Amino acid sequence: MRPTFRAARLVAVLAAASSVLWSAPPPAAAGPPPASYAALGDSFSSGVGAGPYDPTGGLCLRSPRAYGPLWAAAHRTRDFRFPACAGATSDDVLRKQTAVLDPGTRLVTLTLGGNDVGYSRVMLACSLGGPGTCDGEADRAEAAMDHSLPHRLDAAYHAIAQRAPGARVVVLGYPHLFGGSSCLVPSPPNARRMDDALDHLDAVIADRARAARFTYLDPRRAFAGHGACSGAPWINGAGPLFWESYHPNGGGQRGYFGVLEHGL
Repeated sequence: MRPTFRAARLVAVLAAASSVLWSAPPPAAAGPPPASYAALGDSFSSGVGAGPYDPTGGLCLRSPRAYGPLWAAAHRTRDFRFPACAGATSDDVLRKQTAVLDPGTRLVTLTLGGNDVGYSRVMLACSLGGPGTCDGEADRAEAAMDHSLPHRLDAAYHAIAQRAPGARVVVLGYPHLFGGSSCLVPSPPNARRMDDALDHLDAVIADRARAARFTYLDPRRAFAGHGACSGAPWINGAGPLFWESYHPNGGGQRGYFGVLEHGL
């Protein structure tokens, strides 16, 4: 999501981000590697929050710890393409990222939708404002989810299907950022409202993915108990590395890897 869900506007005085140790995924079972895999999407796919970032990717903030590179490495994929980018909207995927696809592509994965509805504004309002401010931004984002997002997703999904007609396309949803764990920032009521808005977002994404005959994978169960303020967080809390706030850390990307691994 836009550096990252536009989180660059979060102030540096927020509480320090949580992190977990990362280790490489286990190797896949013996067998022929997938011919071609492309990981598209926004910051949840590029690996913002997991670091370190590939310097050649610039502001896209692509990490080798993101679930796409992890899956490609574990399955010894010969042809892996990784255009996922922090801040990407559905229009960015349609106009820029689908260029890496071709009829030989056999697997496409992506997270998409948060930037289209300005979820970063929800994050900022709920982190720094009271319940009224938080609710107002969440209501605005949910209206966009219902009115403009379906058309935007349909256009991006259509472009993917046209460019890679033989590919299995897997759309992954967004996990709860908190899941009931208590935080100082945001307040518990605001944290619940942020998660509620993501539930709404995931429902729209799942509906349009299935309408496109893509596979939708829901990460919320896998992330349960690993919210930003839990004892074993997979989500970075609000902190001085504000562009990484509320994004999966290394553990969270491994969580996404597991969701993808079990969903295929």
